Amino acid sequence: MKFDILIAGVGGQGVVLASRLLATAAIDAGFHVTTAETIGMAQREGSVTSHIRIGDEVCGSLIPSGNADLIIGLEPAEAARNIYFLGMNGSIVVNEHAVMPSAINGCAEYDPDQVLEFLKGNCRDIISVDFTQLAKQAGTYKAANVAMLAAAAGADLLPFSSGDLWNVLEKMVPEKYRDVNRRAFDMSLERVSGIKDPEQQTLDV
Repeated sequence: MKFDILIAGVGGQGVVLASRLLATAAIDAGFHVTTAETIGMAQREGSVTSHIRIGDEVCGSLIPSGNADLIIGLEPAEAARNIYFLGMNGSIVVNEHAVMPSAINGCAEYDPDQVLEFLKGNCRDIISVDFTQLAKQAGTYKAANVAMLAAAAGADLLPFSSGDLWNVLEKMVPEKYRDVNRRAFDMSLERVSGIKDPEQQTLDV
């Protein structure tokens, strides 16, 4: 078995934490795992990607182009920037909430809706939700990364269950943040579990 996940976002969104949660859940489920991170020059709002490779057939820590089974995009432009990693039958979970760049540097204006349309046009199996807003409703926008992992688990896009994932979260999240993360986790599961229609793979909720 081989399963490759790429998480893409910007500094401050919890990409590395999300990577550690997935890797630990996979290890606890009995899989071999390798991980690697690439971090942009800016710690805050710079591009951050994390590669999680699960399975005994994995060679190397970085996912080759066109091989990712799942991209989790914590920010739309970062998901689009890394779409070349996605395999032919891969899936995307993307946060519709955009982090606007502090400077455009002469480039065209960033249009998040246009980026999301690009992603939907290039991936048949995509979950597109404003996970930041969902996390705010749960109690803190900082739980958006947890909500996205729950969505991936609830949509059966991971090689382990949502229960396996929560068991890791419960151990790794400090007790004072556990309740709010549990709310975000459960709200996200409720939004996506059992909703996906095999005839229409794009899910906007």
